[in-house]
Amino acid sequence: MQNSQGNYEKIILTIASLVAIGVSAWLVVESQGFEDSLALAQSSSRNDLNPPNTQAVVEATETLKKKYSWVSPVRNGKAVPLNKSVLLVMKDGQLFDLLLPEPQFRPPMTNIFLTGDPAKNPPEAQLPYIFSPNVGDLDADDDGFSNLEEFNAKTDARDPAKMPPLTNKLFLHQRISHDYILKLVGSGDGTTFQIQRLKPEPKSSKFVPLNEQFGFEKGVVRFKLLSARKDTIQHPTLGPMDVYILKVLDLSTNKEFELVQGKDVNLAEYEAELEFRWKKRQVIPGVKEGKVFQLPGVGQSYYIRKLDEDKAVISPLGNDGKPTEETIEIKQR
Repeated sequence: MQNSQGNYEKIILTIASLVAIGVSAWLVVESQGFEDSLALAQSSSRNDLNPPNTQAVVEATETLKKKYSWVSPVRNGKAVPLNKSVLLVMKDGQLFDLLLPEPQFRPPMTNIFLTGDPAKNPPEAQLPYIFSPNVGDLDADDDGFSNLEEFNAKTDARDPAKMPPLTNKLFLHQRISHDYILKLVGSGDGTTFQIQRLKPEPKSSKFVPLNEQFGFEKGVVRFKLLSARKDTIQHPTLGPMDVYILKVLDLSTNKEFELVQGKDVNLAEYEAELEFRWKKRQVIPGVKEGKVFQLPGVGQSYYIRKLDEDKAVISPLGNDGKPTEETIEIKQR
């Protein structure tokens, strides 16, 4: 048993010796590679360097020698400081300088109207969305008038307290005629005359003496026959004709008119249907010629002087409640 144990110990020692020899050999090999990795690269000789880029140096030197002339742009006869920007816009291939009056960027509005006048106190700000094609239809100050309307009226599109007259938003929608047609039929003795009312229906006829008042509605006296004369007129088909001509006073208007025998006279009363298109559309119905109306929601009162088929002529009321001499023409639309 002792011999066997001794043999095992010899074998183990032999193996350990072999392992130690192998490890030593490996360390020797590795140490040689580490020395190689620490070897410094040899520097190149000065004569081996690449030649300098002489052309690039020459070009850079020439650039530095150049003198540049910085010229300020001139606007309205004054030089613009170089630290100020110039508002340039390209539209349809054309360059627009908005600090100059021409060419106009959004005609008929001027460039200074769009960009604001810096000479005012305080300086005006630029209108919003001036680069939008429909900037004229926009309402910068939300006062119910477009930028273009304010430009045409020469008011401030940036201040809601400064806007065009509200009558600019008033239009004649239609004129309504209430016909009142009279006709002198004739006279038997030259002192009493037959007068017909053809409209409104029903038709009616009266025999009226001179200097008498009369009417065609029951209980209503509207006219007075003032005078009568005979005259000769030229009839379009019958030639010269002797006729009576009456002078009549319309008591409702205190106006005189003539009735020529055989001819119709229309004493029509007119009324207007108006439209007020400020912020929203509002209809003002049944305003008669010679009467007063108000702009809805505003309280301004006006007197209708005259109503034509395509326009109305109005006047504002003064502090005394009477029409002023100022006249405003309202177009049909």
